[in-house]
Amino acid sequence: MRRPMALIALGVFALGRVCSAQDSKPPDLADMSLEQLTQINVYSASKHEQSVSDAPSSVTVITADEIQRYGYRTLADILETVRGFYITSDRYQSYIGVRGFGRLGDWNSRILLLVDGHRINDSVLGQAFIGLEFPVDIDLIQRIEIIRGPSSSLYGAEAFFAVIDVFTRKDHQPKREEISFAAGSFGSYGGRATWEDAYKGTAFTLSGSFYSSTGPSLFFPEFNSPATNNGVTSNTNYESYQRVLATVTHGGFTLQGVYNSQNKGVPTAYFDSLFNDPRTRNLQGIDYLDLRYQHSFGKKWQLDARTSVSRNTLYGPVVYDPAPAPPDTYSYNGQWWDTEIKVSRSLPHDTTLTFGTEITDNFRLSEFNLDPNVSPVATRVTAKSVNYAGYAQLDSQINKQFSVSAGVRYDYYDGGFGGSANPRIGLIYHPAASTTAKILYGSAFRAPVPYESDPDYGPFYVGNPKLQPEKIRSVEGILEQGLGSHLRASGSLFYNRITSLITLDTDPSTGLSVYENSQAATAKGVELELSGGLSNGLTGRASYSYTQTANSMTGRTPPNSPSNLVKLNVAMPLFHQKISTALDGQYTGTVTTLAGNTLGGFSVLNATVIAHTFGKHADFSASVYNLLDKKYFFPGRPEDPEDALLQDGTTFRVKLTYRFNPDSGAAH
Repeated sequence: MRRPMALIALGVFALGRVCSAQDSKPPDLADMSLEQLTQINVYSASKHEQSVSDAPSSVTVITADEIQRYGYRTLADILETVRGFYITSDRYQSYIGVRGFGRLGDWNSRILLLVDGHRINDSVLGQAFIGLEFPVDIDLIQRIEIIRGPSSSLYGAEAFFAVIDVFTRKDHQPKREEISFAAGSFGSYGGRATWEDAYKGTAFTLSGSFYSSTGPSLFFPEFNSPATNNGVTSNTNYESYQRVLATVTHGGFTLQGVYNSQNKGVPTAYFDSLFNDPRTRNLQGIDYLDLRYQHSFGKKWQLDARTSVSRNTLYGPVVYDPAPAPPDTYSYNGQWWDTEIKVSRSLPHDTTLTFGTEITDNFRLSEFNLDPNVSPVATRVTAKSVNYAGYAQLDSQINKQFSVSAGVRYDYYDGGFGGSANPRIGLIYHPAASTTAKILYGSAFRAPVPYESDPDYGPFYVGNPKLQPEKIRSVEGILEQGLGSHLRASGSLFYNRITSLITLDTDPSTGLSVYENSQAATAKGVELELSGGLSNGLTGRASYSYTQTANSMTGRTPPNSPSNLVKLNVAMPLFHQKISTALDGQYTGTVTTLAGNTLGGFSVLNATVIAHTFGKHADFSASVYNLLDKKYFFPGRPEDPEDALLQDGTTFRVKLTYRFNPDSGAAH
């Protein structure tokens, strides 16, 4: 499959060489300094444009320039550097923890992940993909808006701890033709070809990319015996993907299609599978087609409409017997249609009224569970479900210093648990031009997903149609202060109360595993951040987060809940900006595992150097990750036999990006 996808990517580039246009390039958000960035507009906090200081949330914006400058490889790399976020990995996927809460065994279903406003979380697990399984090439990202706190008042389910909205490049420049190739540790290599053009008012983007890696050989002490290769597994941590993104924009219409296929080996022998067998893997796909329309009626009315169809598939063989015996297999095919209509009205006194409705039709969910030693192929189709929602929000500038934002959304799950109403209110005060204070309150919910309420992935699990949604209620105070013309400081105090947590328990009457609303938790903490940029080009961001998380029933800190997080990013251009150097580091505090063992805190430092060569035509970068070769572990998940998983030591990547018309396509 690697060679055909490489040819597809090169074919995309060749097609782009045939076409051209003559428009002008608008200013790029990525060119702004960090000081200017605090004054930019964001969309995702309120579903309309507003300044960061007026948004009723704690917001972080990551630009394309930062992604390039720091050598980020995945969305997980980016989120690892964001205040209050932390990432873990089980050598299969990457998982997000936010403000001290990162439950082991979950699938990122308490984070809502969007691409250009399109929901990525799937219909089976509710999972958001942030590692190499994320469906959009990292080089195609123009900016990322990270909205902390509950946002179900606008987005419904999964907008629990945060909303992450990834905006792809849409600067409508006259012409961009790029090719990019990268190689790194563990035999990894990948490439991308992108063509962007415009013709008679229609803008086109077509991009294809591929990646392959053999992955490292790993040692697991739990399997340290001659019968299991002395605990060493090789050729089981492989990974590859193929991606295509196509976007066409004309007038107020935008049509976007995404195709992504990932093949990932699972080296941990999860679910008690056979150790050191490369046949245990997951072949996962994400595809969608999204049509959007935007239109302004005069200066006061704005219409936004969207309809999309999405599919998420999984084929997951799990090997229990040596070859040639066939593996057990769990797979699913979830398909859903979603449509949303939103209307915004501008009113006097800088007031915006937003209201909308959304319908999601999960019209197909087929699950396949095969144990070849016990039963023939069994395919089950779950009855479709339809979710309805309506929401309204008011943002009003009361006077020059004081503004208010208030909204509510009601979601109804036909054939499910019923309805859920979730409000949000924010009070924003500007006592001075450089000072902003915010007081925020909101609630959110996470709906039970088929993986929990109606499982079909093993004979030892039973469904629970009585599951209720998880709920969170959050209070937060924020203070943002400019320090001269170069620095900006911010601080947050927050309190989260989470109830009806869905947990895998054992039914005492049957001895089978079942998901139940059996736990609750609280999290309270403080976050501090300092960011800025100097006239010599030096830019940076540093933050510290302290969180106390407690299980409401036991009073104990849950597993994988670090109290302390430290982030540091520093970048400096050299030789008249022909060279860019950057360091980013993270410290993650002590956590406990599912078995109650303690994993000590650890720090990781990464470094990237970029040379802008051949004028503006090419960027050559070299990155070293875990520069100091720190040894650190992440807690294992319930399905893993390992209580703790050793992570990679020092690794590297080199990358070359070449632009054939740099005046319209340079990112720096």
